[in-house]
Amino acid sequence: MRRRRGLEPIAPHSHMSYAQNFLHMCFGDVPEQVIVDAFEQSMVLYAEHSFNASTFAARVVTSTQSDIYSAVTAAIGALKGSLHGGANEAVMHDMIEIGSAERASEWLSGKLDRKDKIMGFGHRVYKNGDSRVPTMKAALTRVAAARDGQRWLDIYEVLEKGMAQANGIKPNLDFPTGPAYYLMGFDIGAFTPIFVMSRITGWTAHIIEQTASNALIRPLSEYVGPPQRALS
Repeated sequence: MRRRRGLEPIAPHSHMSYAQNFLHMCFGDVPEQVIVDAFEQSMVLYAEHSFNASTFAARVVTSTQSDIYSAVTAAIGALKGSLHGGANEAVMHDMIEIGSAERASEWLSGKLDRKDKIMGFGHRVYKNGDSRVPTMKAALTRVAAARDGQRWLDIYEVLEKGMAQANGIKPNLDFPTGPAYYLMGFDIGAFTPIFVMSRITGWTAHIIEQTASNALIRPLSEYVGPPQRALS
């Protein structure tokens, strides 16, 4: 990230925590503790999440007896998609487009009228709310207080309430994480790589587990095309 800004890289320090080192190596100093704590919490929340798309991709590749590098590469490719790891970036782009809490309701109504997908809401598993969100929303609230980010928190509240009233759909982890990372000072394009940095611990654990008791993952499909025809 420093290279993209034309800055020289910074070496890590052995006396710093992982989160402190990463933030220091990105920004040149260690930010206030509330930022370090929020970033560390986000990494823990993102680290592992059962058989999501990227983890499943890693296990499928591992099941072919390919190497760990290929498995992680496949996982990154899956996580890059906007419906998976790219969602936190989309959330922040939406909030910037909205600009203020006063415009949030009108923006949301327009999206819903057009049946557009609202990024950062809904989950394939959590139908009654993502259990990770309260922790990350609390972290976002503290970060917003430390970094003069009440505007983003106000937009968050309007969208959260509007979605609950419109269709009962609740936020997922990407919704509070997007503005939290933005207020920490990260470029939006760095959000997904940070997700990868966190999730690689979970991927690696799954890869090790798959390798230890391996069987080729080969789902069957149901053919729904034209009936059988003669070859000639």
